[in-house]
Amino acid sequence: MKNSTNEDRKALGKKNKTKGSVAERYYRDQFKDIGYDKCVTARLGSRLHDSAGLDLVLLPYNVQVKVGEQKGLKPRQELIYMDTKMKELFPENANEFNYPKLVIHKMYAQNNKRTEFDEIVTMTFKDFKAMASKITELESKIKSLENKK
Repeated sequence: MKNSTNEDRKALGKKNKTKGSVAERYYRDQFKDIGYDKCVTARLGSRLHDSAGLDLVLLPYNVQVKVGEQKGLKPRQELIYMDTKMKELFPENANEFNYPKLVIHKMYAQNNKRTEFDEIVTMTFKDFKAMASKITELESKIKSLENKK
């Protein structure tokens, strides 16, 4: 009976790893679609990033991808883990420290009908504020350029 349980756990672990890999490739493609054509999964691009909990590389974001129900998911803890591992593994002047940390959680669709609420992005307010500030700055520059025409 014990072997059956161990085999079930191994099968579940393999299934979850596959789901995670599929989700990472999905979000890699989503970032490529919006212009980040160099984006790759950390498994392909960098074991160091993968070890720091970063699933996608060659982006101006530090991204951790989660998929499925994730009963025990605590986005705050995921963000802290990413921060801690980055400090442990990367040199102090690494560009990654200038990028916002994001946890993307792709949940299962309710009643097989996917909505925008099935994909949630979590980040610190500090990172959100920095991103919003950059957007405001870019909008101001665009407006200034338009006014010069």
